[in-house]
Amino acid sequence: MPTASTPAQAAPITEQVSVVIPTLNEAVRLPKLLEMLVLETPRPEIIVVDGGSNDGTVNTARIWADRVHETMPGRGQQLNLGAREASGDILWFFHADSTPPPRSVTKILELMHNRPELDGGAFRLKFDRDTFAMRTIAWGANLRSRWLSMPWGDQGLFVRRSVFLELGGFPDWPILEDFQFQRLLARHGKTYLLRDKLTTSARRYEKLGAMRAMAMNFNTLWWHYRGKSPASLQAKFRPFVEQGGGADEK
Repeated sequence: MPTASTPAQAAPITEQVSVVIPTLNEAVRLPKLLEMLVLETPRPEIIVVDGGSNDGTVNTARIWADRVHETMPGRGQQLNLGAREASGDILWFFHADSTPPPRSVTKILELMHNRPELDGGAFRLKFDRDTFAMRTIAWGANLRSRWLSMPWGDQGLFVRRSVFLELGGFPDWPILEDFQFQRLLARHGKTYLLRDKLTTSARRYEKLGAMRAMAMNFNTLWWHYRGKSPASLQAKFRPFVEQGGGADEK
């Protein structure tokens, strides 16, 4: 008499996630993010790389994070430093003024474990201000991410560590580092846009005005393609004083 075959069991998830968070004067917003990450199951490794804060960000980070590093400001080098220190199989790059969706670490792990052909991915974007302008900007970002495989840093980009190392990491730029890395990643292989929405702060749009901020984003890309250096673009369009917690100042 034939016996019923035992169904094959799925291989257990053994991968780990390391979160890398670049900061600059984020003492107000950082605690909420770190508390949420600490409570994730499984808990990710948390690495904060500070670019010269003077508001107590570093002391705040040390309460929650597994590792805290200090360096010169410049998001490209901050992200690369955090990635070098990370031990996880999957690197998740996260902005300090963003909020992850529930069970985000589990969803990243399940996706990357079950889809070995993927190099990485990101979340859909929404803002913490529910206005027509913010909804329109988020809609455009999600459309770009889906059709062009070009999510940006405020969408919580995650990537396999092996792929990150193969691509050489982020360019050591103070601006557009996420744009340039994502271009390389899109050419290298497949990425996936999760349906879950990551909430990020609309503070820069509120401070500058939505139209002006969008124009500055466009001009940054335009002058980048015209051959302007990242350092000159950063000085013109995103001075360090306006980044991080500086964007909260009126």
